[in-house]
Amino acid sequence: MGISALCLFASQGLSVSAATIKEENIAHNQALAIQSNEVANWPTGPVVSAESAILMDADTGAILYAKNIHQQEYPASTTKILTTLIASERCSMDEIVDFSYDAVHDIDPGSNHIAIDPGEQLTMEECLNAILIRSANEVSFAVAEHISGTTWQDFAPIMNERAKELGCVDSNFVNPNGLPNEDHYTSAYDLAMIGRAFFANEALCKMTMTHMLHILPSERQPDDIMEVNKMELIPGGKYAYPYLVGCKTGYTDVARSTLVSCAEKDGMKLICVVMKDENPNYYEDTIALFDYGFSNFQRVNISQTETKYNIENAGSFYSGNDIFGNSKPILELNQTDSITLPNTITFQDAVSSISYDNTEPGQVAVITYTYNDVVLGTASLDFTAAEKGSSVFRENTAETTESAEESGATDETQSGTTTTEADNTETTETAGDNTGNNGGIPTVAQETSPEEENSTSGGPAVIFINVVKVFFCIVGIAVLIFLALLLRTFFKNYHFAHRSTRLTWRFNRRRNRSRSRYRSVDQDLRNRRKEAIRQAKKRQKPKKSSHFRG
Repeated sequence: MGISALCLFASQGLSVSAATIKEENIAHNQALAIQSNEVANWPTGPVVSAESAILMDADTGAILYAKNIHQQEYPASTTKILTTLIASERCSMDEIVDFSYDAVHDIDPGSNHIAIDPGEQLTMEECLNAILIRSANEVSFAVAEHISGTTWQDFAPIMNERAKELGCVDSNFVNPNGLPNEDHYTSAYDLAMIGRAFFANEALCKMTMTHMLHILPSERQPDDIMEVNKMELIPGGKYAYPYLVGCKTGYTDVARSTLVSCAEKDGMKLICVVMKDENPNYYEDTIALFDYGFSNFQRVNISQTETKYNIENAGSFYSGNDIFGNSKPILELNQTDSITLPNTITFQDAVSSISYDNTEPGQVAVITYTYNDVVLGTASLDFTAAEKGSSVFRENTAETTESAEESGATDETQSGTTTTEADNTETTETAGDNTGNNGGIPTVAQETSPEEENSTSGGPAVIFINVVKVFFCIVGIAVLIFLALLLRTFFKNYHFAHRSTRLTWRFNRRRNRSRSRYRSVDQDLRNRRKEAIRQAKKRQKPKKSSHFRG
């Protein structure tokens, strides 16, 4: 009896101690600064009990709420959104995954699992469901081994490489399931960036919202596996959120409660991450942040709102057609690009800047909108559909274009239905590739018009001329030419002039000496000749006879 009482007292003491630590953690985290609330005229966000939290627009990338978003935290099982994302990108759902001894036995005995034995097999689809619904750790190891081709440890470099492609800046992953490791960490910002790609995958989102995991027995594994999804945010849960798209929780004693989720309402898709929170506060904080985002922000379509022709810091830009007097515009703002605008400001309060670097095919420039250095979103300046594939040098390319059209028509006639099916397949694959561009960030699907298809299939591209850059290039070349001429004149007049004059003087002196020497010799010869003539005449003169003789 005494022992029972002692055990009861000890258990009550542990419960009180755990509750006290939880309350202290909540009080400490709620006192931490919220950086987004410090932005002037920005909607005031809620106080949350998470140590770090972020609310991000999934499409524009705008950060609506920021609390220690780059602080490195332990992600726990939220790591699995990256593992399953990579698996969905690299594997087909009907691939067979083998469970090795290490995959089954390298997990902690008390961690989440579905009791798979070594040597058994599941399809990749069954594995992803087990990871996202039951958070099965041994399944994460098996999928990692399947993708790496060796051990699950070799899957870590693949994770880190993909995380970097998605825009992560604070992360280092060493395992595929988030089991405790001091070298395994990330941040709220990085999880949101991974979430942008994860929640763009409809199949993965659907798995996270499934209430029950059910794997039927087969020749690959004999058990009828049934596990319940313990997520309280999905429909039917205690904290069910009506606009939820998908979610994934995580918990360890060190990481505490972590939650990554996505919700969509009225065309606005938001991603929320809370880290080092407490249960059930992380559900309440997530709901509060979603409500804050949907109530205080709106999506603004740039092409329908932008009225400025001279974008700040953009200079001037013209096309070849404009130079030759064609008033028809060849550039336009992307029709689907939007920014996320707080309700406390107007569109005119946003500051725009334009960049010609890092543009995608078909784009001329990217315009970034900010407010008090907070990025609200971007919009691309694109070639219009009518001008894509055209050229100002139409006369020079008319024969080539007509020849290409005739050749294309002949090929189309010969190939028939087969060519059409191949083109449709290629179009579908291209659309899928566009969805995964920019490091997996989802983009708004755009239908390709017939004009765009024709312009893409052949014809030279429009020549885009940045007049500002061309002007400065011309000025620079002119300055260089002027400097070269100036230097040439300088060296000619002030350095080589004295030397040239001295050489001339020396040459003239030598020439004069030579002339003087030749002149004296000639005079001497003339004198001698005269003297010789005089002597000759003297010898030839007859002597006079004398009249007187003696």
